Amino acid sequence: MKNKISIFLLFSLALVCHGQGGFGLAWKSEKDTVLLGEPFDLTLEIPAQKLQREIIWPSFTDSLGTFEILQVNWLDSGEYRAGFTLNIVGYDSGSVTIPIIELGFLDQGDTLWLEIPAKSIEILSPLVNLEADFQDILANPDPGYHWHEFIPLFGIILLILVLGVALFWYLRRKRRKIPSAPVLPAINPFDAAIQALDSLSNKPVHLSDEEIKAFYTEAVDVLRTLVDEVYRLDVSEMSSSEWLAVWKRRPENELTGKELAFVLYVADLVKFAKQQPGPAERSQLIEAAKVFIEACRKHQQPNLN
Repeated sequence: MKNKISIFLLFSLALVCHGQGGFGLAWKSEKDTVLLGEPFDLTLEIPAQKLQREIIWPSFTDSLGTFEILQVNWLDSGEYRAGFTLNIVGYDSGSVTIPIIELGFLDQGDTLWLEIPAKSIEILSPLVNLEADFQDILANPDPGYHWHEFIPLFGIILLILVLGVALFWYLRRKRRKIPSAPVLPAINPFDAAIQALDSLSNKPVHLSDEEIKAFYTEAVDVLRTLVDEVYRLDVSEMSSSEWLAVWKRRPENELTGKELAFVLYVADLVKFAKQQPGPAERSQLIEAAKVFIEACRKHQQPNLN
């Protein structure tokens, strides 16, 4: 019996709502006439406090009739109202109808469907002035610039080129006038060795133990450098005995072997036996080293000439 009464009340309510346009529900538009391709808003508001029912909203796709839906904005579903706003656009001119949609209302497990009436929107095509908006395509359009506008730019470019060429020739002539530094002949290795020994001879008479040791080491290094440069014989890592053994196999040994052996022997006594020769002994060593150098020079003289 209760179910029959509920169905009767729902049916009566549907008739009343249909007669009143679905509780007075209708589309609201900010404008009834729009231009072709002009977006506009379409709103549906529902006085929810009068219905006191759960609303079943329609599910929108990307279109509403012939209109394209750009955006759906749902109004707050609170105590007093609920609804949504559609931002739509139409691309068909003339009187275009927004179709009927249905809303569902739940009441004690039953659903009441109400129709939202259709609405007509007038879509106008924009006016086109054929004479003003279109021109003869064969006419020569104004490019917006003329060649004489570029004359200052051409002048600046030409000036930069002239200045660049002038600077190039100036630097080239200036470089020619600068006298080049004279190329000094390479010093003879024998003369270089004699000069190095003369520098050692100019050291003070009285030397400390470390200075004496350095004196003899430098004297031997002068001879090592000479042998390396003249004979391409690397004796820098050889001991005195190894050097003498190698030197005895060379033809220069006939003129130089005695002096070389003396210099190496005395230097080893200072470095390893810690002897302290005086100024006279140092001078004797320098003289022996010079004799060795001059003997090597004499033997190499044909090759140097």
